[in-house]
Amino acid sequence: MQNRLVKQLNLCVGKNIPFVSYRLPHETSIHTRLQLSGKINYVEYPNEVFDKEGFIYAPFHRRTDFPVIFFEPETIIENDKFDNILLEKIKSLPPLYPDYEIKPPEQVTKEEYFKMAEKFVDRFNDDFKKAVLSRVKIVSKPKDFDPAGYFLQLTKNYPNAFCHLIHIPGAGTWTGATPETLLRSDIQTTKTVALAGTLSSKGKKTWKEKETNEQQIVTDYIEKLLIEFGIKNYKKEKTTTVRAGNALHLSTGFTFATKEIKDRLPDFIEKLHPTPAVCGLPKEKALDLILDTEKHNREYYSGFLGTVNVNGKTDLFVNLRCMKILKKELALFAGGGLTKQSQPEKEWEETELKAKTLLSCL
Repeated sequence: MQNRLVKQLNLCVGKNIPFVSYRLPHETSIHTRLQLSGKINYVEYPNEVFDKEGFIYAPFHRRTDFPVIFFEPETIIENDKFDNILLEKIKSLPPLYPDYEIKPPEQVTKEEYFKMAEKFVDRFNDDFKKAVLSRVKIVSKPKDFDPAGYFLQLTKNYPNAFCHLIHIPGAGTWTGATPETLLRSDIQTTKTVALAGTLSSKGKKTWKEKETNEQQIVTDYIEKLLIEFGIKNYKKEKTTTVRAGNALHLSTGFTFATKEIKDRLPDFIEKLHPTPAVCGLPKEKALDLILDTEKHNREYYSGFLGTVNVNGKTDLFVNLRCMKILKKELALFAGGGLTKQSQPEKEWEETELKAKTLLSCL
């Protein structure tokens, strides 16, 4: 499967053909959606597309000035089940879009990061408990790097993650392996997850007050939102430690009957995202601080992505452990939740740990 699929996807990147290829957690099948006409739906609000079937790629926030991307798939491929006629057709196509110049996002030094982290910590009080500070790590792209081969390596290394490769002319090529579920819903059950707190999978596995508090903030936020939507019969799972590559996180799941939210699912997602796990609490204060402090545009990092109404299911994930593939470089995005107890040095180390998830597959 690898050689045929890799060849096809890399051809699409070269021809500037919009597409997405993804693999759901705990599954083996790779699903690919090609837009051979070049059609891309750009929408302002995610709730505009939840009555349709397709794949959504949403930015961190509309204030990033990056649009919501929605593919209503034209050509659907499962694994490598396509004939050579399709390959020949792709080869014969001229580039569907110009070769846009995409500039690398801005990265900061360790000292600059420390100053930003200290600015965050100084703002926290009883009413402002958490905000997420992210940064970009730019590395040289290996000469033999190919996007599709790298994506398939991600699917092998991280079977529990949602892995994807997407090519959006004008917005770039993105790939990643995220451990975090935003919302998964079928005809019977809907689930969302509070995931926060980070430890290295090496060494002692002792959660400290800073990490447990950080995760509790996210858990409380989701629980409050469920009550706000009148969802009373939800099941709150026991908080457990989950592994995501070389990192450990605290996870608390919530499940409830889909019939309790069915007609209000777009509104629920609009309120849910961005959660305190990627933004902070209160949300607007954290958002203002993030946009005022971070030197880079988050673009699609810490946004959300996934399928909408595919085979009766909606599977959405937070876009973490992701990177933007540039001509000569790879831009890796990583962040961490800061609270009053945060120490800038440890927060920097956490972003380095998270970046290794992607670097280990090079």
